[in-house]
Order: sequence, then structure tokens, then C-alpha cells
Amino acid sequence: MSGKIRSRGPRILIALLCLGLVAGGFMLFRHGRRAVAEDRPAASTDVLAAKVTVAAARRDGALSQGFQSTSTLEALEEVTLLPKVTGRLVELRARQGDRVKAGDVVAVLDHRDQDAQIAALKAQIAVAEADMAQAKVALDDAQRERDRYRKLLSEGFATQQELDSRETAYQSARAAHQRAQASVGQQNANLKAQEVQRSEYILTAPIDGTVLDDHSLTAGTMISPSTAVLKIGRVDHLKAVLQVPEARAGRLREGMKALLSGDSFSGVSGEILRIRPYVDSSTRTVQVEVSVDNGEGRLKPGMFAAVFLVEEEARDALVIPVEAVRSGVVLVAADGKVSRRAVETGLEASGQIQVLQGLSEGEFVVVTGGSALQEGDAVTFDPPENRS
Repeated sequence: MSGKIRSRGPRILIALLCLGLVAGGFMLFRHGRRAVAEDRPAASTDVLAAKVTVAAARRDGALSQGFQSTSTLEALEEVTLLPKVTGRLVELRARQGDRVKAGDVVAVLDHRDQDAQIAALKAQIAVAEADMAQAKVALDDAQRERDRYRKLLSEGFATQQELDSRETAYQSARAAHQRAQASVGQQNANLKAQEVQRSEYILTAPIDGTVLDDHSLTAGTMISPSTAVLKIGRVDHLKAVLQVPEARAGRLREGMKALLSGDSFSGVSGEILRIRPYVDSSTRTVQVEVSVDNGEGRLKPGMFAAVFLVEEEARDALVIPVEAVRSGVVLVAADGKVSRRAVETGLEASGQIQVLQGLSEGEFVVVTGGSALQEGDAVTFDPPENRS
């Protein structure tokens, strides 16, 4: 019995030793895992916020919707002055850029021959008037003589033959006087015709305006009816002639507002002056004339102009970028989150759209980066730049 106990002793000792080694290894393993876990960063439980671009709902002075076309500015009225006669230029009294009024003398041609003919006609008229005066004296004498013989015949102191002779003399004097009157009338008519002819050598401005071109003419130049002397235009008002597609022409009316801009100007207001009452069948367009006030003179004929015809206009409109509206809904960013908001929209122009209902001035709407966002999602954004 004691021998069996002695034989089991070493095996029990070995088993206890192994059990201790296993327990120690387990403790080392747990300590190692705890150390590794402590070295790793803790996993974040927060959801990352989406980065978006926003814009603030703002008031616009005037939002306009309409149609844009291009044109070249022209003088509202323009005339090229050509003479009706051939002659040598004596004096050019107006030069390019000068302002003239209707009736002002702007050019004078050599009219000495016409002056001489007028002087000759006036002399002829003087002779004819003297002849008429002499004929009138003769007529008056013949009339008195005839009347005297009528009285003598009634008193029995003259014969019918004597009265008939005086009547014949009276009729002859009367005819002579009438011929003298006709001669004076004819000479006066000739004088008027010659004065009209002479007036063609004095060129006057037919309209109020500015000399746009003097064609570099100088005194001594021989000009004819085909020679342009001056171009005069009314530039206190200019016009832009547009060719508007037939489909849009029905929306236009005279007096409608227009906005013009060009390479050297912008924000110039005008209005539709005239709409041609028919459609050009070759181009399917309607010609429209837009009048522009140019009282300050900063616009020049020949300038290029982009013309925007205002079909509708909203004053003090609340606007946001067009891209912010998706199927009548906008994403409003506030307190780091977004919320969906249905809006009612109005006019759209220049990348902006009018909001009639559903949004207040100053609220931020998501413009880009929000295609996958849902109600309540977290967002971050940089404050939008101020816009005038």
C-alpha cells in the first residue's frame, strides 16, 4: 500500500506542474490581449457630416424673364444730304460731330450764275410793270373818252359812229393793259422759278440732329446730285433693330421694356418703339425696333448691343440658384442638419429662380453635394459669399 502511494507521487507532482504552466500561460495571453487592445484607438461611433455648398435666399431688385437678341445701334432718324444740282462747293458750314437744327444752312454751292439770272428777271419785271402802268393810263383815258361820248350821244351832241370809235379805242386799251398785266405775272413766275433753282445751291439740314459724316469734302470740290455731302442723324435717341422669331413675336407689344448691354455699357433701358405688322416669310421673323434714350450721349451709332426684351418682371423677388430646386423641393441647411422643404417657384432668369412660398430670406439652401442626403442628415458648409 505504501508502495503504491509512493509510485503515484511523482505523477501527481507532474500533473500539478503542468496545470500551473497552463494557468500561467492563460494569464499571460489575457494580459497580452489587454495590452494590444489598449494600444488600438477606440472606434468612433459618430456619423461623418457631408460637405455641401449652400446659398442664402436673398432679395433681388428686379428679376426679368424674356427673350434676348443682338443688334447694332442706329440713329433713330438718319438722312444723307445730296444736292439736286451740279456745282462747285463754296463753303461747308457743318463738320462731323456738329449739332444742327432743321433749316440751318450746312453747305453752299457756287450760285453766281443764278444770282445774275435773278437780277435780269427782276429788271424785266420792272420794265413789264412800267409797261403795265402806261397801259393803265391809256386804259383810263380811253374809258373817260368813251364815257364822255356816251353822255354826248344821250344829249344829241354826238353820233353813234363817234361813240363806237371811242368804244373800240377803249377795248383796245383794255386788252393792252391785260397783256401788260400778264407779262408782269409771267416775269414774276419766272423769277420765282429761278429763286427756287438758286435755293438748290444752298443746302439746309432737313432734321434736327448731329452730323455723322462730312465725307471729308473741302471748298472747291465739284459735286453733283450723286455726291453725298453730309449724313445727319438724330442721336438723342437711338434704335436697335431686331429680328424676332415668329414663335415669340406674339408675346411682344409696343412700349414693352428692353434692357441693353454692350462691350462698353450695360444696364441701359429702352422700350419697343415699333413692331412690323407682318412676318418675313423667308426668315420666319418679325422686325422689332427698340428705342433707347441717349440724352447723355454715351451711346454711339454702330455699337454692338445685346437686347433683352422683358416679357415678365418681378420686383424685390426672393431668389435662390436654380440648381437648388429639385422637383419643387429644396434642402434647407440649419444647425448642422438638412431638412426637405417644398417651395413654390415663379420667374427664372440668369441662373436664379424666384421663390413665392416655402422659404424665408436668409435661409441657406443646399446647391451642390446634396443629391444623396436624406431628412435630418448632418452637413457642414462654408458660409456663402455675400452677393449684391
